[in-house]
Amino acid sequence: MIFLALLLTCLIGWRLLPRRWELGLSALLSLSFGLGAAAISVQMFLLDLAGAGWSRPVVLGVWAAFLGWSFWRFGLRLPRLARPAGLNLAQAAACLVIAAPVAVWLPYERLMPLTGWDAWAIWLLKAKAFYIDGGIGPLLERGGEFVSQPGYPLLVPLYTTFLYVLNGGVADQAAKVFSPCFYLATLGVFHHFARQRLDASRALVLTAMLASAPMLGHAAFESAGYADVTLAFYFLAAAGFLEQWFRQGGTSLLAAASIAATAAAWTKNEGQFFLLAILLLGSWRLARGRARVGNWLWLFGPPVAVLLPWWLVRQAHGVEAAGFVPGIDFQAALFATALRHLLSLAADPRVFNLTFYLFAAGVIGALILRHRKPSWTLHALVAWQFLGALLAYASGRNEIQWWLGTSADRILAQITPLALLSAAVVFSEWSARYDRESAPAAPQSTGRSSSRTKRRSRRTANRS
Repeated sequence: MIFLALLLTCLIGWRLLPRRWELGLSALLSLSFGLGAAAISVQMFLLDLAGAGWSRPVVLGVWAAFLGWSFWRFGLRLPRLARPAGLNLAQAAACLVIAAPVAVWLPYERLMPLTGWDAWAIWLLKAKAFYIDGGIGPLLERGGEFVSQPGYPLLVPLYTTFLYVLNGGVADQAAKVFSPCFYLATLGVFHHFARQRLDASRALVLTAMLASAPMLGHAAFESAGYADVTLAFYFLAAAGFLEQWFRQGGTSLLAAASIAATAAAWTKNEGQFFLLAILLLGSWRLARGRARVGNWLWLFGPPVAVLLPWWLVRQAHGVEAAGFVPGIDFQAALFATALRHLLSLAADPRVFNLTFYLFAAGVIGALILRHRKPSWTLHALVAWQFLGALLAYASGRNEIQWWLGTSADRILAQITPLALLSAAVVFSEWSARYDRESAPAAPQSTGRSSSRTKRRSRRTANRS
């Protein structure tokens, strides 16, 4: 039943995607799963607010009605999938590297002690409590009795509750499979954006590099149940669609960026800081272009529709958000300590491969190439999240060494796909410039042939 629920998630997301988008199979499955999981979690939240309950008939009835209307209104609308081309040696090797982490990490996806693992104590404990209580209210009312961070956003707990509802009972070990699913979806979305700028071989090689980043696999498999890989997916999708909207325009791309950023904020507190950056960048672009009211609604509508009700629910139960205000309780010594620790982690290839080396090289390359403003959005969003993490650590909310030791690697894992995508964009610019400069020049007309042509033209004119 868990796997059937995952397939239903992809089906729901597929029917929610814009009909005119042309997507490959991996991008279609990846975006469908991410969009479907976010939509289902919001549905569970709204059903609870409405007092409708989470019985199977109610939960499935809503989506059955939506899917029935969708098929009646738009038809089956099967995706146009191109026939797979043969792989060359580099592409085949990249595919093997992409598949290897799944084979290597899968045995580590195991049950861990409840008292020693946040995935159980915070994320999946909520899901279990929500399922048993039949709603989110009882846990929030008793939030002070548990070390469960009741103020954290609810995408992961509510989506896991959906899996339990369809399964007919709690199945913690099986429900953890959503983390590897988001890991694979992140690879698919990364390849989608990289393929827009690079040829097939280079896009696959960079996707293989992302797949082999050790910390990303650790977060997805050994620490399955955490929200960090889920957050990395929505960061990547929001930033990629925003950069694409900056270059091409189009309401659907703006809406996709806003929805993905809202899903990130609905996943974890770090996502709310990221959403703020997306809203600022989107507002700057819309203000410069004298956009229509509809575009402003697409930018601000999704976060208001999802996060405002959640804020009201928290206020009603007296639950704090467990966040921070930049600049409040800032301690320079803690900031410096966190900066040294994060930089040392980012520079360790045993943890993040060469991702952050390539990111740094990409920033330097962008300066040399005098990159256009749309491409700088990716670099800026990585720097924004990095700065946000430093400000949080500098607040002194927890003992700094314990806090860094338990969260710093996961914080960097959240932005690893985005950092590598920003480097890929710069690499594509270098590649395009090299191709233009190495292309053979068009033959130039010689002075003699040019004068001969002029004499012929004069004789023709005289005869006329």
